[in-house]
Amino acid sequence: MTETTSSDVNPYVYGSVRAVGIFKPKFNPRDGKIFSDELNVIGTAFWLKEYEVMITCEHVVRGLLVAPLEVAGLLVVGEAGNYRRAMVDQIDMRHDLAVLRVLANDNSFLSGDELKREASKGLELAEQYPLVGTQVAYAGFPLGDKLLDELHSPTYAEGVVGVSKKQDVNKKQVQISGAVVGGFSGSPVVLKEEQNRLVGVVSNGPQATSNIFMGIAWEHVKALAELATS
Repeated sequence: MTETTSSDVNPYVYGSVRAVGIFKPKFNPRDGKIFSDELNVIGTAFWLKEYEVMITCEHVVRGLLVAPLEVAGLLVVGEAGNYRRAMVDQIDMRHDLAVLRVLANDNSFLSGDELKREASKGLELAEQYPLVGTQVAYAGFPLGDKLLDELHSPTYAEGVVGVSKKQDVNKKQVQISGAVVGGFSGSPVVLKEEQNRLVGVVSNGPQATSNIFMGIAWEHVKALAELATS
């Protein structure tokens, strides 16, 4: 990121995230063009350092899986002045996760030193579930285009672990007391003190005004990342 942040802001979660967007051609004769590209930010993704992959939620990119390119638009990830094309590489519908593959300028998959340079800004996985009361941080792109500034900076937020581990037959989650709205989906939730340790991924928002949301547990992220790099 090109923007400096307060010393109180977790730099790892802030720097690891990228906007997930769709470019669609829009009829625009007023500006002397037949068509112009219009960016629609639909969610958040982040780099995972060790595996050199980009993670988001499956529901963020679901519409791109069932519609032709002409209808769905072109998937991109990035920030102002540096949006790259991306493709959905792996999906885990049960746990609402997806792996994105970023494309280089020649439309090949990003690799080598360039991939390492991008992924070096990423997060590392936690090794255990956080205790109740642990402070966490998350960053993303709530409300899509509405809150974008000139740098397309992410919105930073903090919360507290309310329930360390919620488990049913399908998934493991971490319950967080904190505010989220649409667009935060796919945002990484990290330990505030350990800076770059991922404990979950924002998946679904609060009910009404409860300010409680669920983070998909880091174990599911690890399993999908290992599958994508195997």
